Amino acid sequence: MPGGSQKHPIVAVDAMGGDFGPPVVVPGAVAALREAKDFSLALYGEADGIHAELAALDAADLDLTVHPCQQAIDMAESPAAAIRAKPDSSIVRGLTDHKAGKVDAFFSAGSTGAVVAASLIVVGRLPSVDRPAIASVIPTTAGSLLLLDVGANVQCTPQLLLTFAQMGDVYAREMLGHDRPRIALLNIGEEESKGNELAIAAHRLLRASRLNFVGNVEARRLLQGVADVVVTDGFTGNMVLKLIEGFAPFLQGLAERGASAEERAVLLPALRILQRRLDYAEYGGALLLGIDGVSVIGHGASSSRAVRSAVLVAAGLARRDIPAKLQARLHADG
Repeated sequence: MPGGSQKHPIVAVDAMGGDFGPPVVVPGAVAALREAKDFSLALYGEADGIHAELAALDAADLDLTVHPCQQAIDMAESPAAAIRAKPDSSIVRGLTDHKAGKVDAFFSAGSTGAVVAASLIVVGRLPSVDRPAIASVIPTTAGSLLLLDVGANVQCTPQLLLTFAQMGDVYAREMLGHDRPRIALLNIGEEESKGNELAIAAHRLLRASRLNFVGNVEARRLLQGVADVVVTDGFTGNMVLKLIEGFAPFLQGLAERGASAEERAVLLPALRILQRRLDYAEYGGALLLGIDGVSVIGHGASSSRAVRSAVLVAAGLARRDIPAKLQARLHADG
């Protein structure tokens, strides 16, 4: 395993990422380090801003390093152009060090497009993967599920969806604790004849695979715990993810505006629990599965709590050497 040992990985963090930069990212990363204490931290970005936050946090005794970068990639920039034009940006520098084996994982709440593009260009794909997928952990009534793809691939083939399912199976075993993960295909009906040509062909491939494929699942049943891994194309997955993220705030706003004082006293505590359960900050970030490394992507509006969660996930992925396990599984199934 590159960088630190398997028991003590080094996690690179883009301190300039997200809507707020070091004032939010640095406290979140430091909170993760103080909580786990079994990994090292490498912070990339504008040195003065990072050091100012570290001083305020009294973090001089922690196992971390600061890597000054003179450039930063903005959310609105073209990802491919920004990567070429800004080699000293925190995203490119962190991923370059990951490729070189100086760090074991990378996290950024910056531009998703830039992180995906840089991960592909700088780190590269696993040999058995045509395209990586962005995977997100979503809470359900039975625990959680892994949904992929949620944005990396708008157009997919049946073979890609099978690859996503194989990668999701490995993640669910290693990180979610499922001995035999239930794999499902997101579709408009449960019958195998339902859906477009992509869904019908993907269903055929998944059913013939060695996976524990439980068939199609409709979006209305996603949160009911009927599967551990659900695969779909990135366009559909991204819309589903955004709808789930907005569901609890919608219910809370509806209750606040349309309920009596007595009803609000009963409803609002329950809705706050639901909002916490569906809050992306609990899970921190999405995972770019299929690259030859560990790349975790945070929400642009990530809070320090979300950053903390994402850094802990990145450390766990590196500690378990998930890329090597993905490649071994894909090679065996190939």
